[in-house]
Amino acid sequence: MSKKDIIEDNNISVKSGSVRKSSGNSRHQRNVHLAVFCAVFTIIMILGTAFIIVHSISDKEKLREKGIEAFKGGSYNEAVNDFKASLELKQWFSERMDNDTNLYLAAAYMRSGEYQSAYNIYNELILDNKATALSKDALNQLAELAAALDNIKNGDISEDTVNKLNTELERGNKSTYLFLGLCYQKMEKYDEMIDAFNNYSDNYGINTYISYQMSSYYLNIGDVDNAVTMINKGMTCGDDLYKDKVMFNDIVVSEIKLDYSTALDKASKLIKEYPENETYQKEYDFLYSRINMNEEPVHTKTDDE
Repeated sequence: MSKKDIIEDNNISVKSGSVRKSSGNSRHQRNVHLAVFCAVFTIIMILGTAFIIVHSISDKEKLREKGIEAFKGGSYNEAVNDFKASLELKQWFSERMDNDTNLYLAAAYMRSGEYQSAYNIYNELILDNKATALSKDALNQLAELAAALDNIKNGDISEDTVNKLNTELERGNKSTYLFLGLCYQKMEKYDEMIDAFNNYSDNYGINTYISYQMSSYYLNIGDVDNAVTMINKGMTCGDDLYKDKVMFNDIVVSEIKLDYSTALDKASKLIKEYPENETYQKEYDFLYSRINMNEEPVHTKTDDE
């Protein structure tokens, strides 16, 4: 091979190497640009998703907290609307919160007299085996209570109704004691009411509704000892549905005993838990005035002069 041919071959090799190097650099730059684009796109997607999640959670939780505040203030219809609005907002990983919101919604229905709506929620939580703060047994009790109260609300209570319930008891359905107790309460047959509620509690445990109704009855007839027994059972049964009313009866017990200092302590706890409830706030104010009475006479001889 001539010297000229060798030089040309070398030039071709150099050019080929330059082309390969240039091509490699171009691929590398494209890969870098693609990686940067993917990274930026991923960050945008993450930030966008995070914004949507945070915004949704914020609205969902705000409505739920607003509902709880209305519930504790005794504004049950307002609470129902807030809880329903919260549940309508779909959000990832919110199942447990929604289950708890449903418990509040059912409680708001119960306190506003919409027993069928409450029953539907309790029954759905039971059938779908939803995870809640309440056990399945507690949910069953509340569902039975809602169904019984709904029947009492919509039906006329007569001796024939009572006879049918007693026939059901004879067949072994002891949960009927709850319905029977409500019937006797409506008929103002309080001795029979007490027996029925006690029998139900012996078989299924007490709830705050029974505790409230029985302690109220005992307070009305001046049987403070039995009232205290029922209140204590209600305070520890783990059911919060009518707990505030049980707590209020506990304050009444201390008032009856003229122990205003203890009554005020109990009222302080009640308004701390239910700060928007006007009835409980008025009770606190009354007790506070009893403890902090102005011992100086309002009208003195000096005033006349």
